[in-house]
Amino acid sequence: MMNMRVSSNQMYSSGISGIQRLQSDLYTLQNQVDTGRRIVTPKDDPVGSAQALVVTQSSSVNDLYIKNQGTATTKLSALDSTLDGVGKELQNIYDKALAAGNGSYSDSERAAVAAELQARLGTLVQLANTQDGTGRYVFSGFQSTTQPFAVSANTSPYSLGNTHIAYSGDDGVQNLQVGAATTVATSTPGSEVFMRIRDSSGNVTGRSVFDAVKNMVDFLKTPGASASSTTYKTALSDIDSAMSSVSRVRATVGASLSSLETMGDTAADRKLQYKEQLSNLEDLDYAKALSDVSQKKLQLEASQATFAATAKLSLFDHI
Repeated sequence: MMNMRVSSNQMYSSGISGIQRLQSDLYTLQNQVDTGRRIVTPKDDPVGSAQALVVTQSSSVNDLYIKNQGTATTKLSALDSTLDGVGKELQNIYDKALAAGNGSYSDSERAAVAAELQARLGTLVQLANTQDGTGRYVFSGFQSTTQPFAVSANTSPYSLGNTHIAYSGDDGVQNLQVGAATTVATSTPGSEVFMRIRDSSGNVTGRSVFDAVKNMVDFLKTPGASASSTTYKTALSDIDSAMSSVSRVRATVGASLSSLETMGDTAADRKLQYKEQLSNLEDLDYAKALSDVSQKKLQLEASQATFAATAKLSLFDHI
């Protein structure tokens, strides 16, 4: 009698446990179908959940790199466009100055060229003070809220008439991390582009691009000036060196843009890979899930029916 009572209790507990387990399984399956995700909570698949977390974190870092690559590309494209404008102005200035050095030009003709170069000098200053879409100065180094170039009282030992173009930025180079171990310079300080003309040996002369143009303007304004003078030759050489400097900077910017394009393609491919990995880990196979739901419902119904029939049995049924 005692053995039968214990056996009945065990059967009852076992039946209840089985039904509860099936109900829990069915709830989990139904939740997966509703959300479209195989892993709704970590307990659904602890290992898969941990793997999905790693992939999600890696994908987030990759997205940050993609964003930075886009920002760097925008900045460098704007920088390249500005440098292109600077290069064209310098080329025009050089061509005009070279032509004016020919002995056939009269004083008045040289003066007219000087007036044009003076206007182009103003354009150069405007380009040197270019701002990006957020209002920050492109050539100020780290001092991006400070206008880098302004006309001030003559502080140069060179012949600049009554004015001198002073630099208020610094030598800072802004960088962005665009890869796991890759940063790219997104700026070039105006001190390097405009203030440091180098001689044929690569040594800094102490003269700026603006000095060179202003010296040429002053020379062309001088009646009877000779193209054989040191002032003319030095100014013309400085303008030529300035063009070479701008070309070198543009080449560096171009190389960076090319690298960013390659990195962007790689990052985009990686983004798709992460998406596919997450899909394989988390996404639900609807056909299988719906089949599992149907099967689990049948199991639950059968278990409930069996339990109900068993519960009707009493001790007297066994006597």
